[in-house]
Amino acid sequence: MINYMFNKMEKNFTRWDYGFLKTYGAIPGLILGAYFPQVIKNILIPLIIVFSILLLRYMYLLFFKK
Repeated sequence: MINYMFNKMEKNFTRWDYGFLKTYGAIPGLILGAYFPQVIKNILIPLIIVFSILLLRYMYLLFFKK
């Protein structure tokens, strides 16, 4: 399964996609951190929206793009 994912990433991902993947990985930490600092709490909804959009993009790249 992991080799399949790496092969799909190698074929379909650009440098931009790897950069977005880093952002995608950071957003859950920011969402969890939103329960503590007020500044992050104010942007929780935009973070959830960005997280959802990036999740859908990577699901498409990994599972649906040939």
